Amino acid sequence: MKTALVKVESGSPRQAATDFLQALLERQVVDALIIPREVPSRRMVVPALAVSGDSVVGASPFAPVAIINAARAVSRLTSRDPGVKVGAVLRSCEIRALVEMAKLQQITLEQVLIIGMDCLGTFEPPDYYQLAGAGLDADAWLMQAAGSGNAALNGTKVRTACTICDAVSPAGAHLSLHWVGCDVRRELYLTYDEERVSLDALFDNGILVPGELPAARQSLIESLQKERRELAQEMCRDFASRVGDVNRLLDELAPCLGCHNCREVCPICVCRECVFDSNLFEHEPSRYLHWAAARGALELPTDTLLYHLTRMHHMGVSCVGCGQCESGCPSKIPLTLLFRTIGQQLQQLFDYVPGASVDEPPPLTTYKEHELEPR
Repeated sequence: MKTALVKVESGSPRQAATDFLQALLERQVVDALIIPREVPSRRMVVPALAVSGDSVVGASPFAPVAIINAARAVSRLTSRDPGVKVGAVLRSCEIRALVEMAKLQQITLEQVLIIGMDCLGTFEPPDYYQLAGAGLDADAWLMQAAGSGNAALNGTKVRTACTICDAVSPAGAHLSLHWVGCDVRRELYLTYDEERVSLDALFDNGILVPGELPAARQSLIESLQKERRELAQEMCRDFASRVGDVNRLLDELAPCLGCHNCREVCPICVCRECVFDSNLFEHEPSRYLHWAAARGALELPTDTLLYHLTRMHHMGVSCVGCGQCESGCPSKIPLTLLFRTIGQQLQQLFDYVPGASVDEPPPLTTYKEHELEPR
C-alpha cells in the first residue's frame, strides 16, 4: 500500500475530505460515490449517491453515526453490474458486510472502489440527532477523538457494538482515509493500492502530496485494540453467564415485540422469502388451546424463541458485528452481545472470519469431513 497526505488547509478535516471525494469524481477516478451526507437540517447524516462534484457538498464522512450498514446501500446500486465505477465510503464493519454480501451474490464487487476510513464508533441515531441539535461541531469532535481515541461526547457513549470493535483502522479497502492518532488540524492520511486505483491526477493538482503515517499512530491503535478486546471478552463472559440455560435466554428475549426489525436492518439477512413471513406459524385455534391445556399456560406469540434461534443459526457464523440489529430493536434487547457471544463460538468452530476474504465461501455453503469430528 502507498501512503499520501491530504492537506487540511482550511483547518477543517471534514472540508479536506470533501475536497478529496469531489476530486475523485471530477478526475473520473470513479463515476459515482456513495457517501455519508448531511440532510438539510444538518441533524442527521445518511448514505447518499453523488454523481457530480457539486453533489458531494454536505458530505460528512467522519460523522459518528450510521443509520444503516451502508453495505446495504451499495447493494441497491450494484446487485447487478451498474455499468459505471462506484466508490463507496465505508467503515470497517460495512466493508466486512460488503464482502459477505458479495459471497451471497448481493453485490458486484468488480465495479466497486472500497474507500475505507478510521472509525472509533458511532452514536445511536437518536443520540446523534440530539447532539447535532445541540450544536455538535463535527470537526471539533474529530480533533478530540483523533488525539485521545475516545469517541464519547458530553457523557454520550457510542453504541455497544462499537465499544467492543477492535477494527479501528479499516482492512480490505482499496484506499483508506486515516485520522486516528493524527493531527487532523493539519493533515489527513491516505493509504491506497496503486494496482487497484490510480491517484496520479490528484497528486498533479495538489489535492494529495507524498507523506508517511505518524509513528505515534500505531501505538494508539494497538492500545485501543487491546482495550476493546478485553472489554469484549468481559462483556461476553457476563452475558454468557446470564443466559446459561433456555429459561434465562427467554428472559433476555422477553421484551421482544415480534417486529422482526432486527432482520430488516441486518445486512447479511438477505433471503428473498423468510419462513417467518409465511403462514407456517399460523395455527388453528384448537391447537393453541390444546398446547395451553398441556402446559398450563401458553405464551403468545409462540415463536419468539424459535425466531431468534433461527436468526442465530442463519446469521451467527457470518455476523460482522455492526450492531444494527440492536440499534433497530425498539426494546433494546442485547442482540449485539447475543450474536457476538454465539457468533464467536461458531466462527471459531469453522475457523472462519466474516468479511476477511471474498474468496473464502461461507461455512454453511460448504462441506468438509473434518467438521464432523468431535470438538
